[in-house]
Amino acid sequence: MTAQLDSYYDRLADRHYGALWRMSGALTKAPSTAMVPYLWPYAEARELLTEAGSLVTPEESDRRVIAFDNPGTRPGQLARSTDTLWAALQLVLPGEAAPPHRHTPAALRFIIEGESGWTDVDGTRYEMAPGDVIRTPNWTWHGHGHSAAATAPMIWLDGLDLPLIHDLPAVFAEFTEGDASVLALPSPADVTPHAFPFAQMRSELDARRSGPGDPFDDIIVEYRDPETCGPIMPTLSAAMQLLRPGTQTSAHRHSHSVVYHVVSGSGVSTVGNRRLAWSKGDTFAVPVWAVHDHSNTTTNDALLFSFSDAPVIDALGLTLEEPVTGRDSS
Repeated sequence: MTAQLDSYYDRLADRHYGALWRMSGALTKAPSTAMVPYLWPYAEARELLTEAGSLVTPEESDRRVIAFDNPGTRPGQLARSTDTLWAALQLVLPGEAAPPHRHTPAALRFIIEGESGWTDVDGTRYEMAPGDVIRTPNWTWHGHGHSAAATAPMIWLDGLDLPLIHDLPAVFAEFTEGDASVLALPSPADVTPHAFPFAQMRSELDARRSGPGDPFDDIIVEYRDPETCGPIMPTLSAAMQLLRPGTQTSAHRHSHSVVYHVVSGSGVSTVGNRRLAWSKGDTFAVPVWAVHDHSNTTTNDALLFSFSDAPVIDALGLTLEEPVTGRDSS
């Protein structure tokens, strides 16, 4: 019987069939992922990015970007921070410009360093300042630049749904070879705001700081699409949270993954069985269904920017969130 069964399986494989009873992991009690909790320290990432600035010209790179690649990413697989999210640092030096292009993956930028830089989105120019968020929804033309009079680089965090769109697969892209005519100024009536100033977000957080806060995130405000009042984009949500001094949040887990970036302050996030101690500029990943909590044991505020794939999960009817008590490493 064994020889006969082996022959049967060989014939299935040869003809491109598969026996479900031999497929382990197709149906699991909870989401299964190779992604792991991981933190990329800013000092290290910035040093590597700055080195790229001296080694790689804009003409050679189009975009001078280094991705935060999760250690769980398989060999040959597109870099990713979680299964569905791409996070990276981008560098634009004084006098440089990144030519316009557009693509189906949606993107947002959280500005970390620099002044006098800008992003053009479908003909509208948005000046960049630290803490600002600028979005480029899918299939919008966008380019970046930095004043030649500036004395320091522009550095920002890129957040995209690229792994999700890549794996569907549904990636399309168009390039201009430096032709900026695609960014012709639109009619003011046609302009949808794509910039979210830090000052406005900080004001909203401060207005809520005397309240009870969320048990899992303390004081948190989500960035909203100004037209729909929904998530910042259909496939990405983004938020800023204030961890007040002495805060220890409750542990929970959810069916979406998250990338966090430390805007200011310091603290610790326990994700699964890993203790991630963070400070300003660091970026860390929380994979799907990983138990996590945050703490700020200092006497200063801590601010965390985050983006996630929650809108996609919600649109598919797969949203699940639960508190975790007596936490373990799962």
